[in-house]
Amino acid sequence: MTLRVRLVLALLTLLTIGLAIFGVATYSFYSRSQYKRLDDQVRASMPLVSQELDHQAGRGGPAQGPQGRDGGRDGQGGPRGQGGPPPLVVAPGTYGELRDSSGAVITNLELSTTATPPTLPAKLTANGHQRLFDAGDYRVLVAPGPGFGEQDQTVVVAVPLTDITTSLHRLLYVEITGGVALLLVLSLGSWLILRRGLHPLEEMASTARSITAGDHVDLSQRVPAEGPTEVGQLGLALNTMLDDIEDAFNEREATEQRLRQFLADASHELRTPLTSIQGFAELFRVSGEDAQVDLPTILRRIEQESGRMEGLVEDLLLLARLDQARPPDKQPVDLAVIAADACSDAVAVAPDRSITLDAPEPVVVEGDEAHIRQAVANLVTNALAHTPEGSPIEVSTRRVDGTATISVRDHGPGLDGDAQAHVFDRFWQADRSRTGTGAGLGLAIVAAIATEHGGTAEAHNANGEGAEFTLALPLPERTSPSRA
Repeated sequence: MTLRVRLVLALLTLLTIGLAIFGVATYSFYSRSQYKRLDDQVRASMPLVSQELDHQAGRGGPAQGPQGRDGGRDGQGGPRGQGGPPPLVVAPGTYGELRDSSGAVITNLELSTTATPPTLPAKLTANGHQRLFDAGDYRVLVAPGPGFGEQDQTVVVAVPLTDITTSLHRLLYVEITGGVALLLVLSLGSWLILRRGLHPLEEMASTARSITAGDHVDLSQRVPAEGPTEVGQLGLALNTMLDDIEDAFNEREATEQRLRQFLADASHELRTPLTSIQGFAELFRVSGEDAQVDLPTILRRIEQESGRMEGLVEDLLLLARLDQARPPDKQPVDLAVIAADACSDAVAVAPDRSITLDAPEPVVVEGDEAHIRQAVANLVTNALAHTPEGSPIEVSTRRVDGTATISVRDHGPGLDGDAQAHVFDRFWQADRSRTGTGAGLGLAIVAAIATEHGGTAEAHNANGEGAEFTLALPLPERTSPSRA
């Protein structure tokens, strides 16, 4: 059973119970009020009927007595009697009896020639007090009457229940038909309202099924989330969840793609030195003691290739540790000092280069000194490896807007659009004009170290010629004021 059907049935059940309680209460209240009115009418008719019965019994014939509501003696407009007390009006169809102490009827009074008299007990007496009861279609009042001689008499007055019965039947008919009609209208209305209100849930279910339909999971679809209703809030929450799932799914796919590319590139880069080592070892084995073989050269080349492979493995291990996102071992580090040391190392490696340092003041950050030194060294090494011999290199440190920066600018061919987008990717190498002997991991390590410290690594073409690489790290709060 669907939620819509259950809600409609629950609503109809509650409405039915409510209408039943209201109908029973209304019927009961109306019935009591009608019976009270009739009882008052019967009691008001008692003196008139008693007087007429007493007159008939005492004089042996009828006298001018009670009339029907239309002024006639029988309720049909008959002539009024002449003389005596003025006639009084009682309910049409009123019936009266005068009985002796044994319950035998002395005389009776009928104000209607068409109504059937009530069926009363044969030995009906008042026993000294009034009492009311129903007798068929009549409401009967029994009361002590005037006595003749030594005998006590009983007066019986019966008023028809026809009007009350008709009114109650009409009320019951109106309540039942009106209640059924109301339930039908409310059923249709609630069905339409619930159909409209629950339609977004059907769309959500349809969207959920379409997301997982087929062989491909399409997480780009969204469910309707309109309005401040509970259904709208549910749609908003589901869309937020789908956004997070899609982001996580895309991130997982991107990570898997990077991992596959990483493994492929690492295998390729490791294969090159391994192949060289294997080749030189094979040459040494085949040559034996051949005097023409330059043994020192073979050993030197094996040593070079093994060193290259060792450096590659160390870089890979460092990237793997950085990928674990462990918090760095922070301590105060002066970028100006690190920049000066990097420049000194570069001058020792390339004495023919013009390497200048612009560090007018200390720039202290908190971080892992060994990692920061390696990042700066990689930037300087990258500039040496990918620029023409003799071209100058400039290194500078600054504090700007709460950030410490160290920049390395070269005067080489610069970066094209593709290079700027991928220069910090792992195993990525620029075009031939910037190609060197590295494996493409130096700048990737710079970016990973920047991320480790909550900073960034950027690269762009400098004004004029060349490229500029910048490592930006956050300054401690106590040293965050901007300085140019």
